[in-house]
Parts: sequence; structure tokens; C-alpha cells
Amino acid sequence: MERPPPFQNISGKGWNHLPTLDDIVKFIKELPLDEVLKYLLAVGIKDFVKEGYSRIKKEIQDRFNEEMYAFVPDKEEANLLLSFKEHPHFRQVQLLVPNYRYIDIIRTGILINYYHENDSPENREKVEGIKRNLIKRPNGNKLLKIVNLPTTPFFDTILELLYDLKSKGYSDANLEEAFDEIVERWEKITMLVKNTDKVDDVAYFCERHIYDNADLFIICGMKTASSIVEKALEKLQEDDFLYERGYTGLMTKSIYGNNPRTQIMFLKASNSI
Repeated sequence: MERPPPFQNISGKGWNHLPTLDDIVKFIKELPLDEVLKYLLAVGIKDFVKEGYSRIKKEIQDRFNEEMYAFVPDKEEANLLLSFKEHPHFRQVQLLVPNYRYIDIIRTGILINYYHENDSPENREKVEGIKRNLIKRPNGNKLLKIVNLPTTPFFDTILELLYDLKSKGYSDANLEEAFDEIVERWEKITMLVKNTDKVDDVAYFCERHIYDNADLFIICGMKTASSIVEKALEKLQEDDFLYERGYTGLMTKSIYGNNPRTQIMFLKASNSI
């Protein structure tokens, strides 16, 4: 949509008149965010505190938040998102990939996880609303994968992998590339083991990735499913199966949260992600 001259009435009623407030709000909805302020200055609007301009201020705030979080949060959600700047997971991501273009979408994922942990019909509806907005955006499928990451038990393990790559001298650009690749693949390379799964089923998941020559895959079991994960590892280690195919299984146990939790990250010896 082409921006009209500063003093053209957008509604088409003639020239040399300021657009109405309704016209301005309607028009800036169609503009890229970086063009909104230029347009407002062009039509002489500089002070959003001025009476009558609260709608314009809100529209700019909504657009700014939408650019950051991929949806328009309400006041309570906006405050939560601001507080999540201090969340350990977000701080870790900031340390590892500080210039990641979707970094604030991680906060949206933390918000969704917050709603999961405080389950209620209202919060489930909020999660569905956020995801509906995400999927409508450009790269919606990718954004959905990003916001789902902080809601899974695999996120800590993925961050540990990035820390390892950083310690090996990976540049910021290489870490961003590695993170992007993990975002695209994580749903395929992870298995959340349930207590109804059989050891052979978990071992089969791992063997399939090994025969496909995957460079990375992860299994995780919570509570009673932890023992299934550990038995699957034992089965894979029989007759040096992992060693002969160049794989290492790195086990992590946690006594916090859903206790106990066991995760195993399988890495190919030449892993370069």
C-alpha cells in the first residue's frame, strides 16, 4: 500500500487536510513498523501523550510487540514476557546466540510453557490463540517449532550441546546456524519415552537414526520411564553396537522438576551439526 502525501486525506475527500484519527489508525495497520513513525511524523503527530492519540500509541505498542513475540499480547501477557527476560532459559539463549533473529520468540515459548504449568481452560485457550496467530505469520511453521522448544524436556539438552559447541570455538554465526538446524529437526530427532513404551521400541528409534547416519538424536524419560531409557542404552551398548558405528551416548539425570528424569544425547563421533 503506497503511503499518501502527508496532508492528503486517506479517505479520498480531498487534499490539504489532515487524515482523521480513524484514517490514521487504519492506515498504519497496513504499514511496516519501520514506516509507521516516518508516516506519523509526516502528518505532524509527534506527541502520543496528547489527548486523542492513545489509540495510535496502542497500535504502535501492539505492532512492536507483534514484531518481537509473533503475536499481540494483552497487558498481563506483556508484563509476563518482560519478566521472562530474566528467565534462565532465555538468558542462556542470549549468551549463546545473542543476535538470533527470532530470539524473542523464545520468550513466547516460555509463556506457553507457563500456561502449560498453570493449566486451566482459560490458559489452554490462550495457548491455542497464540499458536493460531503464529501459524498465520511468514515462516509460521518455523516459529511454531521455536515456541514449542521451551515446552519440552529436550531444551536443556539442546542448550548443553550449544554450550559444548561454543567451548569448541564456534563463532556466533556458526552457533546461530547450528541452532537453526536443530530448530528445524528437533521434533524428528527426539523421543519422549512414556512408561507404556517397550525397551525394544526405544532401541528401534535409536537404531533407525543410527542406520540413517544421523549426527544427533535424543531420548528422554520422566519418572518411571527413566528406567526404560537406561535399559534402551544398555541394549544399544551390547556387543559394542554404538562404539562400532561411531556413536556416543551421553546420559544426563535430573533430580529436579519431574523426578527422576533421564536424557540421553547420542552424538556421532564426527558430529559437526
